[in-house]
Amino acid sequence: MSILRGATTPYPHDASIPAVFAEQVRARPDAPAVVDGDHSLTYAELDVRSDRLARLLRGRGVTDGAPVGVRLERGHGLVTAVLGILKAGGAYVPVGPGHPRERQEGMLAAAGAAVVVTADELSLAERADTGAAAGPPRPATGSRLAAYVLFTSGSTGRPKGVVVEHRSVLRLVRGADYMEFGPDERIAQVADSSFDAFTFEVWGALLNGGTVVVIPTATVLTPGALGKALAEHRISSMFLTSALFTTVMADRPDSFAGLRNLLVGGDVLNVAAVRRLLDAEPSARPARFVNAYGPTETTTFAVCGSVTTLPEDARSVPIGRPVAHADCYVLGEDLEPVEEGSTGELFIGGPGVARGYTGRPEQTEERFLPDPYATEDGARMYRTGDLVRVLADGRLDFLGRVDDQVKIRGYRVEPGEVTAALSLHPEVREVAVVADDSAGERRLVAHLAPAVPGGSPTGLREFLAGRLPEWMIPSAFVVVPALPLTTSGKVDRAALAAVPAGGEGGAAVSPRSGLERDLAALAAELLGLASVGVTDDFFALGGHSLLAMRLLSRTNDAFGVQVGLGEFLYDPTVVRLAAEVSAQLPAGACDGVSP
Repeated sequence: MSILRGATTPYPHDASIPAVFAEQVRARPDAPAVVDGDHSLTYAELDVRSDRLARLLRGRGVTDGAPVGVRLERGHGLVTAVLGILKAGGAYVPVGPGHPRERQEGMLAAAGAAVVVTADELSLAERADTGAAAGPPRPATGSRLAAYVLFTSGSTGRPKGVVVEHRSVLRLVRGADYMEFGPDERIAQVADSSFDAFTFEVWGALLNGGTVVVIPTATVLTPGALGKALAEHRISSMFLTSALFTTVMADRPDSFAGLRNLLVGGDVLNVAAVRRLLDAEPSARPARFVNAYGPTETTTFAVCGSVTTLPEDARSVPIGRPVAHADCYVLGEDLEPVEEGSTGELFIGGPGVARGYTGRPEQTEERFLPDPYATEDGARMYRTGDLVRVLADGRLDFLGRVDDQVKIRGYRVEPGEVTAALSLHPEVREVAVVADDSAGERRLVAHLAPAVPGGSPTGLREFLAGRLPEWMIPSAFVVVPALPLTTSGKVDRAALAAVPAGGEGGAAVSPRSGLERDLAALAAELLGLASVGVTDDFFALGGHSLLAMRLLSRTNDAFGVQVGLGEFLYDPTVVRLAAEVSAQLPAGACDGVSP
């Protein structure tokens, strides 16, 4: 059957986020709500601080449903801000301070946010209203008011603001069946506030009496530090993008030991990385590993699947079944259900479906359609643009994107299928296949990162010839150290053409010591270059934060040191890396040492 319905467990569908949070404050006022380094807020303290901000915002004219910008780094202040905005009746619009200023202003303008919360506003709220006895600023808002607006990439080049209501968030974290929430949960907060995993991390904890534990970005990306932080903070559950998960598994596969739930998603899971996790000893892996799928337009997660085994010939990891209160329809071009096992486009219904795109009525009408299969009047379904099929056991298998489908010499080709086939090659770690028109006619180009740093996978055409028809075999194979990623940790397909294919690293300055020689060789190996100069910028040569994470992991292992990502990002050169290593070793200890 191509119509799949999630469970209908009870959840507070008529309530608001502040109202449910208030229940937790009454039940456990002294329990930890947010832990952020040396800062810790109890439920009562977070309640008072967010009330103060809410009163300030109401005084500035924030009314029910009004969008309010948030320009804050991750931390306890950000959590206070989004809760205070909701208490004032507004909808928070996160714009990360690290984003280009022009993009920030464009998003705020598109959302219609006349008020923006910054660190100054938080401080002002504390100074202007110190009376906790003043109580809540106003009654809690209703379930159908907007809770937040998150911006996603748009095909036109302009970001689209997705408007999500309170009830959509409540259905995600109350009465959920993809994991059990409760007061003993300590959920890691690692996502940027403009990424919808933030919704799961913050409200999954605060609306169930649990604790939000903020993990600094540098810790998340520093080799060895993530696993240590998860253990030190007694993290029980977390979400990671599939790209970051793959990178961690390559160098620190035991990082997730002790977790109750590890949810991974945002892109297609790497089969080899998943298999490595499943093959580990029970004590070195999380109790549950969940493949989590869901567009921003359906409120973080719509389909989830606990992964316990993978067949030897597995080419992909099924995304699972609809979560509670989500309906999934696999439909053909006529919007009728396809036959079981056939490929169709995934449409998602239920209360998790967002209101639409702010200020974009035509695009809203195009993607948010009346739901003819719903059990309630006026319901809508979201057109995901994702191709899936229903497996015999009722799970959904992701096959690719509708808009990625291309014609090669008259044949319809889905690049995702070619990507899946190439990912099975034992010498391939990461791969993305795109259509390219630069050669005068459309062709497929495979961008791939080797399983062994500095390697060059062989026999690719022969490997594919036994699995795909001739017209689906790429015309070119571009070997890169790692695939480029967006700020959300997904593969940046638009940047693939700009990724260097390897070549000379331009050694402007040769190594001047044995340590610099060894580190330069290691950097060159990871970048897939013949050589790297000791003053060359690692990122200018094609590196990125996840690849830097691997460089530091290997360096730290080789020399028994702990160089953090922050130090390397400040000056991403072999010279700086060598200085950091030398500073942690006895004088002369690193001469002649090779990793």
